[in-house]
Amino acid sequence: MTAGYDPTLRRLALALAPPELHARPGVYVGVGGPSYETWAECRLLRRLGADAVGMSTVSEAAAARHVGLRVLGLSLITNAAPGDEDE
Repeated sequence: MTAGYDPTLRRLALALAPPELHARPGVYVGVGGPSYETWAECRLLRRLGADAVGMSTVSEAAAARHVGLRVLGLSLITNAAPGDEDE
């Protein structure tokens, strides 16, 4: 699935987001879970381009696209992942 999220909805959400939310586009990686990622997994996912990781958004977006819905994914980051040793 190469176009899971609707580009028009993405642009609209970013344009309407209040500045104090610090909204920005990013790469969300879906994992099977249910668990928190280890330090090594976080490093790997970051190196692969992930900005955020979670367990449900990707499968829900795929199901919605499968039935023809336009999809917008919004994530609230509530816990920071461990960083690389130099961060």
